Amino acid sequence: MKLKFSTKLFFTFLLFGTIILLFLGYFEYKIIEEKVKENSIKTFSSNIDAIKIKIKKIKIENKNIINSIQRLNSIENMNNSKLLDYLKTIIDSHMNILEISILDKNYKVLLNATKDNKFEDKDYYKYLSSIDKNETYFSNIDLKTTNKDIVYPLVHTLKIAKKVDGYIIFLEININDLINFFKKFSYVIDKNNQIIFDKTNKYTWSKYYYPNINLKDNLTFLNEIVYKKELVFQNNYIYKFVDIDKNNYLIFLNSFENLNLNEFIDLYLYEILIVSILTLIISLVLSLLLTVPISNINEKLLIEKDSLYNSIKKKTLELDESLEIIDKHIMFLKMSKKHIIEDVSSYFCEIYGYQKEELLGQHYSILYSKDRYKQIKKEVFDKLPETKEWRGEVLAKKKDGEEYWVESYIKTDYEGTKLKSYTIIRKDISDNKKVEKLYEDLYYQIEQLNVIFQNVYSGISLIDLEGNIKKSNLAFCNMLGYKNDEITSINIFDLINTNNKNLLEKILKDLKDFGSISDMEFIFITKNEGEIYLNLSLKILPDRSNVVVVFNSLEDKRKLQELNQNLEQRVYEEVKKNIQKDKAHQEERLKNVKLTSIGTLAAGITHEINTPLTYLKGNFEMLQMDIDDVDDENLKNEMIESCTKISDAISRISVIIESMREMSQTSSEIKEKTNVFSTLLTSLTMAYNVSKQISRIYLNDNEFKLTNIKKDEMQFFAKIQKQRLEQVWIIIINNALDELKKIESYENRRLDIRIYEEDDFIITKFIDNAGGIKKEILAKIFEPFISSKEHSGMGIGLNIAKKIVDEQEGIMEAYNQDDGAVFEIKLQKAK
Repeated sequence: MKLKFSTKLFFTFLLFGTIILLFLGYFEYKIIEEKVKENSIKTFSSNIDAIKIKIKKIKIENKNIINSIQRLNSIENMNNSKLLDYLKTIIDSHMNILEISILDKNYKVLLNATKDNKFEDKDYYKYLSSIDKNETYFSNIDLKTTNKDIVYPLVHTLKIAKKVDGYIIFLEININDLINFFKKFSYVIDKNNQIIFDKTNKYTWSKYYYPNINLKDNLTFLNEIVYKKELVFQNNYIYKFVDIDKNNYLIFLNSFENLNLNEFIDLYLYEILIVSILTLIISLVLSLLLTVPISNINEKLLIEKDSLYNSIKKKTLELDESLEIIDKHIMFLKMSKKHIIEDVSSYFCEIYGYQKEELLGQHYSILYSKDRYKQIKKEVFDKLPETKEWRGEVLAKKKDGEEYWVESYIKTDYEGTKLKSYTIIRKDISDNKKVEKLYEDLYYQIEQLNVIFQNVYSGISLIDLEGNIKKSNLAFCNMLGYKNDEITSINIFDLINTNNKNLLEKILKDLKDFGSISDMEFIFITKNEGEIYLNLSLKILPDRSNVVVVFNSLEDKRKLQELNQNLEQRVYEEVKKNIQKDKAHQEERLKNVKLTSIGTLAAGITHEINTPLTYLKGNFEMLQMDIDDVDDENLKNEMIESCTKISDAISRISVIIESMREMSQTSSEIKEKTNVFSTLLTSLTMAYNVSKQISRIYLNDNEFKLTNIKKDEMQFFAKIQKQRLEQVWIIIINNALDELKKIESYENRRLDIRIYEEDDFIITKFIDNAGGIKKEILAKIFEPFISSKEHSGMGIGLNIAKKIVDEQEGIMEAYNQDDGAVFEIKLQKAK
């Protein structure tokens, strides 16, 4: 046993000596390899300096040529044959010049001389549009082409130009001598990451020969190149940026030269043999001296090993049990630094609907939507190398596409100082999110119902069976002239006429049996002792102790009755008056009067009926919501059937009113070619007396005043209805002024109006700084009855303006910008 162990020990020391030998050899190899790299860097730097000198020489030489042409007195006469002869002389005396051209300021060729007397028109604008006056421009390196085909043998060119007073001097030169020097580098790349030269000749002039290849996929070092002034060492590459001019540059790149292992062994074979023999002798001596004591120690270690093995086995079993529990009950995931999933628990797979084999080796983004993964990468993983760990709520995606909320903990795992992987532990919080959403929805519904309660046109109150008012909305308070805190301390019997009290008492008693009573007319007494006729609808609540009362004013109804009584007489008088004026046109004038009267009638009826109809709709909708609380199924079905009939009737009335409104709003104004700028000035003049008290108004950055009006100062003609368009401007200006009033300081208020042409449109923008349009109404700002005003306005102004703009075949848009609102109107230019 000892002999066997001694043999093992001998070979152990021999192996140890061999390892030391290999380590020393490797150390010596790395030192020599580093020297080779240093030599490569020195050679690279000297080659770069040589390139810079050659480029500088080319730039100076051709700058001098351009300057000599610029100094010629005859250059102003572009037809001067002497100038053309001079240009040809320059080309003949300089082997590398291929073309000299003189262009006017619109990039049109005035004079041209070429090496082969063949001129091909170029897209000079592409090269020269961005250069400044008296600036010498140098392009990037390119190949000479004819009719977009590459010239063979290849001719490498550089384009040089200078813009001076009234003309441009353009040179194209042959730089094949410079390109030959590129062979000292592995790659030469232009500023667009296109390969100009590849030492392997695989991707040389990639943009011409390999236009469909993504170079960054094949040459990964292109993804890591970052513009820097100094020399850059990165992985196994060294590169340097060399500027041609301020806009163009070249990247010269070399790979490090590695020391060949066979060369290293040939150079140091004798030293390697000597060290190997010494290592063998040292190993033998150490083996003979240390075998016995080490054998004794080994026996003790074996005993301790058995004990430790049993302990480890026990702990391993416990660990396996723990890991099994984690696997079945904990959402756990481990992935590499490149976000490739390496391990995942069974419980994780079960929750997300995957098999374990489907996730292993997949990218982490499989668990998210595309946009959500980009957001998490930016907000979490890009910051993790600094924060080391992250905890937060994440909206992930199951295999079937269902979104799923989890609380996620992410920890970075390092191997030394290098990031190795990420460990992710998750906890299901979807139920919590559902509860939160229910609370949010419930709160929103309460707020919504409260807003409806306070803002409906009908008055609404909650009273008990004794008539005590518990709660009322603003409409009811306004009807009677009370404040909300005043009316809640009053009994409803104190608000009605004495003759109606007994009837109301009877109704409240009967409510327990009937559930609801509608369309009862009562006379109420206002705060200032006046009388008002109100229509009441009462509904008892399920608690059988409180009643909801809906009040609608009958004043509009009475006015409508009076209007209907007088309407026939008004029409008759109008017809009679027109007949007396012109008997010769009796029939025609009678027809016009009837049409006018019908329009007036339609407008009047529309206005007078619309308000009570709105009250009717509000009360009817509340009635429909209350039907669900009725316990008696037969009664409930009867009520639903009645509601269906009422709903049909209301819809028919709404359609009739809408038709009458459209009839009354038709405009007969003819569209004419009109200066839109002039209509703006007219509207601003009309609004001036109001606007000067509220805010300054700027028209195309000039403050508008009555003293600086020039209607023909700008001309933007469109075919429009002039007065209708002025109505649009008035609506927008008044709305803006109403919003600007909310800003306390006059100096902080501003309304900018800008008018300009773009493509085939005349664009007018109204820009204020009053805080912008609220998000909840922005999308429906042009719908009727939508308004941000708290104390005035029906919300139909912008709806009218939008219809007018549509009639002009224009476009009207509203959006927020910075700290205010923008209304933009586009009208087609008149042809």
